[in-house]
Amino acid sequence: IFFRFLKNMDKYKRVPKEKTDHDSIKDNEVRVVATTQHSARNYISYALNLLNAEGEKAQSTIVLRAMGRAISKTINICEVIKRRVPGLHQLTKLESNTLVDHFEPLVQGLDPKEITRTVSAISITLSKEALDTSDPGYQLPLPESEVQTEEAARAKRQEAQKAAAEAEGGEEGGKGKGKGKGKGKGKGKG
Repeated sequence: IFFRFLKNMDKYKRVPKEKTDHDSIKDNEVRVVATTQHSARNYISYALNLLNAEGEKAQSTIVLRAMGRAISKTINICEVIKRRVPGLHQLTKLESNTLVDHFEPLVQGLDPKEITRTVSAISITLSKEALDTSDPGYQLPLPESEVQTEEAARAKRQEAQKAAAEAEGGEEGGKGKGKGKGKGKGKGKG
């Protein structure tokens, strides 16, 4: 039945779902989606801001949530965060959600369709405080030697840039202050 429906997909349109109260996002929750518009860097900086904030916005625990194709992206984001914030305990939960999509016909004479699908989901809790160590999804914080704080990472990048600039400046063919022969310079006036 499903494959016959896929053949006639151009005769149906998907009915958008209404948002319900249980869909509201908590202050310490980060929902990761698989689209290319949302880069991993944005999620990482948002999560780091939550964990490193002071005052009202400060969070000692954050939850990363994702479904379907966004799961691998979420795991990568989690690993980067764990390597930037020292002492983060991790609790991972896998589950499957059943989603129901409703389709209305665009052509008269066809019946509305309802497709039920099961999608994998992940929920990763990162906390500065100890979590339930008996849970099978629990992971200890990384050793301090594997964690590089944001300030240390920034200093390391600046050092590498400075070393690269010095290496280029001392050799022939490096970046000088000459006119260059690149395209788009034009011949000038005159």
